[in-house]
Amino acid sequence: MKLIMNADDLGLTEKVNNAIVDCFAAGVVKSTTLMINQQATDHAVSLIKQGLIPEVGLHITISSGKPVLPAEQVSDLVDQQGCFLSTQILREKKSLSTEQIYQELQAQYNKAVNSGIKINHLDSHHFAATFPALKETYIRFANDLGLPSRRVDTVSAGQTGLNVQTPQAFDMGFYDDGVDFKKLQELLLEYKRKIGSGTLELMCHPARAQDKQLAAVSSYCDKRAEEFEILTSPELIQWLSDNDIECVGFESYAQK
Repeated sequence: MKLIMNADDLGLTEKVNNAIVDCFAAGVVKSTTLMINQQATDHAVSLIKQGLIPEVGLHITISSGKPVLPAEQVSDLVDQQGCFLSTQILREKKSLSTEQIYQELQAQYNKAVNSGIKINHLDSHHFAATFPALKETYIRFANDLGLPSRRVDTVSAGQTGLNVQTPQAFDMGFYDDGVDFKKLQELLLEYKRKIGSGTLELMCHPARAQDKQLAAVSSYCDKRAEEFEILTSPELIQWLSDNDIECVGFESYAQK
């Protein structure tokens, strides 16, 4: 089985960025996705340009921070302060302006590319792009770009119409209470039985401990440090090798 362990939230804080660099160096994490509208985005871009993060996708962000476009151009997506609506509000929305969604997704992609980054796949922060009111537009955008994508059938069932490459499976189990070495082993072996030589994507959120900036922007903090310890442990690397689980990124996955 092939495993894409994707580090979400590149750009969130500098300590998150540095932790992701260390995870790449350890060898399990070979894929990450960049948030283009966060406090440490510029720091992340500099790390990418230094070659410390060999490949990167776009972590489309429409539920945190402010849009790339002026707030008045995406009024359906923001509150009175010009910040993106919360995940709870977005999830409950029955409809949103498809044109505004598409234009913001395009603006985020353009900003990443204009920063000198090669984007090789797509996913979304908080899975927001797969919420019912946004999913169809995200699928259209992904198809237009033609880049591989995280599966879109996690939050709402089905991904009919998505014509780009996706891994055979995606699981959010390595998160919160699932951040445990034994649980991770069990999860991977279960998928190996299910998909054989196919490709599984897991999300991860590694970070350094005691990150005050992180606590200000995310409710998911302490477990990130636990993720980091597992993802950089020699024991995990050896166990993956012993069980014939190959760590890959979206770059090599898309070439097969």
